[in-house]
Amino acid sequence: MTKENFLRIAREARDEGMLYLLLTGGEPFLWRDFRALYEALAGMGFVLSINTNGSLIDEETVSWLKQNAPSRINITLYGASDETYRALCGADHVFERVDRAVKLLCDAGIPVKINCSLTPHNVHDAPKIIEYAKERDLICVVNTYMFPPVRRDSAMTGQNDRFSPEEAARQQIEVCRYQYGEDGCREFLESIRNGTIAPPGLDESCVDPIDGHIRCRAGNASFWVTWDGLVTPCGMMPAPAVEVRDRPFSEVWREIREKSAALKLSRVCTDCPDWELCHACAAMAIAETGTPGGIPHYLCETVAALRREADRQRT
Repeated sequence: MTKENFLRIAREARDEGMLYLLLTGGEPFLWRDFRALYEALAGMGFVLSINTNGSLIDEETVSWLKQNAPSRINITLYGASDETYRALCGADHVFERVDRAVKLLCDAGIPVKINCSLTPHNVHDAPKIIEYAKERDLICVVNTYMFPPVRRDSAMTGQNDRFSPEEAARQQIEVCRYQYGEDGCREFLESIRNGTIAPPGLDESCVDPIDGHIRCRAGNASFWVTWDGLVTPCGMMPAPAVEVRDRPFSEVWREIREKSAALKLSRVCTDCPDWELCHACAAMAIAETGTPGGIPHYLCETVAALRREADRQRT
């Protein structure tokens, strides 16, 4: 995909009614045409946000961003020290640079959100990451569920270097305790025992519990454009996908909506009494099983572990 490809799609999507636009990657600031793309998109009137690891944001970059400030920059924090970054990412002095970027952005009045995905390799930094965000009054979202990387390699279906279901459940509760204290954690534990917790990272249900159809924004009121010119319903779903480089966006949008509307989860999932604990979606089912109708057993096991841990902590 070239800058011109992206801009043509953006213009046509804007004419179809698109308003919000997230630029992500990979690392967007590495792309040679990123600044020219961003400036052109800002001129189209979109509400822009950026996902980045923050390591390439310096004084000059912040000065440039201020000219057309994004609505928010979402920075993925992989740890709370250079040592953790070195162990997890294989690079030196990265946390120091990211920390500097956060300060520069905050000083410039550009909103910052901290995202963190916990793994066995950085979990020891979870309290420090949450405290880091609190000290700076930043939104902080910490995930303990790691999608298998099927977008990179379809052979990785159901596989990832992640927590066991038991550890994922325990860490989900510990993250709640770090963020909201003992009172907030008690409420969370009670919600687990009652069978309903908020979907992680979502503000609405992902599937219709009556017929299993997707009813979130994916492929309905939102879409993703990939680096190689495909439109998908969701950033975590490699399929369904529609080629967009040589077709009018209006046709592509109509086709991806039809394909998304036809997706269904397994009735085992949609009829499961624990669905409001795991919130299994088509993207999760594809990543875990290779098909939206598959049963993501990792999530089943995590929910069972959540219930056990909630009962254990009550006693």
